[in-house]
Amino acid sequence: MEQRILYNKKLCMTELETEHTVYQRNNYFEAVEGRVNSSFIYIYQGSVSISTVGQRLAAGANSLLYIPEGLRYNAVWQGDPQIEYYAFHIISKTFDLANNDRYEIQRIDPLSTTQTKEIFKSIFDLFATGERISKVRAIGMYYHFYADALPHLQAVPPVQYNPSLLEAIAYIEQHFAENFDVITLAAKACISESRLYHLFREELHTTPIKFRNDIRVERAAQALRIGNASMDEIAVKHGFHSTVYFREIFKSVTGMTPSEYRAAARATASSI
Repeated sequence: MEQRILYNKKLCMTELETEHTVYQRNNYFEAVEGRVNSSFIYIYQGSVSISTVGQRLAAGANSLLYIPEGLRYNAVWQGDPQIEYYAFHIISKTFDLANNDRYEIQRIDPLSTTQTKEIFKSIFDLFATGERISKVRAIGMYYHFYADALPHLQAVPPVQYNPSLLEAIAYIEQHFAENFDVITLAAKACISESRLYHLFREELHTTPIKFRNDIRVERAAQALRIGNASMDEIAVKHGFHSTVYFREIFKSVTGMTPSEYRAAARATASSI
């Protein structure tokens, strides 16, 4: 009697990227647009406050974080005297539509241990050799870690925001560089100005103007990291009426001036 049994499982990634980052300063701001990847981050030194639409998470040294795919967020890092973390990024070509679970950004306390810290370092060190066998061993170690982490990930139903609020958010994201007022924004969302303020406070814990300024700063931070445009050019392109105002708002969000941020970003890039 012949018998053939097959089992299969779609792998959860198309590429595993490992990262070790050290900021030789006591604060840093990072803005990330929604990407088709998810990340595990283990903080060695420093702390971080991560903000996304309707959610804020804080974590200190020796903490394991999970950031789900497709999330646009900004992170304010602080350290004394420096910031250091290891990260795994699972890069996909498309969203994993076969996975019905959707997770929130979260701190995984049961795995925020010395053992996890050593696993992250070991996987990074294996990748750093550049050898194929070492990378295969690293991927095996990652899947073992992922199997341990998966039971601790908290699945959440999608947040159902008020439709008028979604209209306002969409308008801000498309027109963030324009100097429209809250009355105009409320009209676009077909609600009163007071109702718009209430929805932003109740569901996003912010105000319409701060929400727009945060997006302006996120986009400006990306321009400061990857380009050589002047401060005046970046200020105008991202909706700030003057370089002085740009500097003021940017520092209020990130804790750094635009010049300090650009210098820190370049110093970090050159050290990698």
